[in-house]
Amino acid sequence: EEHCQHDDNRSRRRLSSGLFGSGPGRLLLVALSFALLGPQYLSSLISMKRTTNAPPRDISVTTSKVTSESEAPKLTVLISTYNQTGCLERLVKHLQTCSIVDEIRINWFQDSPIPQSLSNNNNHSSHFAIPVIFDILPNKISHRFLPRRFSTDAIFNMDVDMAFSCDALQLAMDTWSNQANQTHTAVGFFPRHLPSDKYYKFDESHHEPYTRNTLFITKGGLIHKDRLEDLFHPSLQPFINHVDEHITAEDMLMSFVMALKQVKMITLCVPRSYWCNIHCMSSASKYEKLNDRSGRHRSHLMALFRDYFGYISTDEGNNPMIWHGENNTYGDGCNTELNYCGQYEWMKRP
Repeated sequence: EEHCQHDDNRSRRRLSSGLFGSGPGRLLLVALSFALLGPQYLSSLISMKRTTNAPPRDISVTTSKVTSESEAPKLTVLISTYNQTGCLERLVKHLQTCSIVDEIRINWFQDSPIPQSLSNNNNHSSHFAIPVIFDILPNKISHRFLPRRFSTDAIFNMDVDMAFSCDALQLAMDTWSNQANQTHTAVGFFPRHLPSDKYYKFDESHHEPYTRNTLFITKGGLIHKDRLEDLFHPSLQPFINHVDEHITAEDMLMSFVMALKQVKMITLCVPRSYWCNIHCMSSASKYEKLNDRSGRHRSHLMALFRDYFGYISTDEGNNPMIWHGENNTYGDGCNTELNYCGQYEWMKRP
């Protein structure tokens, strides 16, 4: 059964052939890109000159690390932040204690300098020497998913105001690794239902009957690095432009693209001690929340995506929900928000 049904078969055939197609021209382009750029590696920090016209591949990266076959697979944490340095420092310090993390990548969209406390990884014990890499990018919200050369196949995407315990990251990685088709599996904690005829309710999927058809991986979700490529296919550039223009709805667009690629989306319902919300104050408290700036555009962008991609199925076979531990999240809820970090030892302020 198709995960995402299309109303316009001709649009579907055109989009599918673009996403799944590959040919000598594409391979030649990739080969030339690598020949021109070459791998660049620094042990703890990599940055690039900011450019407003940087193509998806025009970014400095680390080379893949050499690991033994017996070493357990790890994940890369990809964090998006804007003028929230205090939250970022706190989050990075926590992630440096998680052995499941191979490296921490930070989407740096702002003009201000990288914090000195993070620039050389000098505030962490050498025992937890997990690289912290800043990718300096044009300030486009779609670029939070920008493809690049990661050191792992597993990418855990998150906002700077969310935190997950090391146990939660390990559980997500174990669940993902046990899937037969990892390249087309997403594992996360915050399900959503994008309905066929109206705008979604953010908390609908967290309570019985748990109606859902996607995950918002921006709120903490693990996917294969190849799925980032899907979003930036040239056929989807008009949608990327809409997202960047309105500074919102990148999470919904990614959900529709994952559905098109028939990605299985697994929700993990965990004890509240596995995750929490960080109360972030933006720089000098002068930057309003993103939702306050652009939230009014989300409903019509969702309608635009739905008209093109079609309705996403709620088939539970494609959207399983797995419960772990003591399910004590406000009665019968699954990861119900909000849940601030101050009460958990692993995220207490230093």
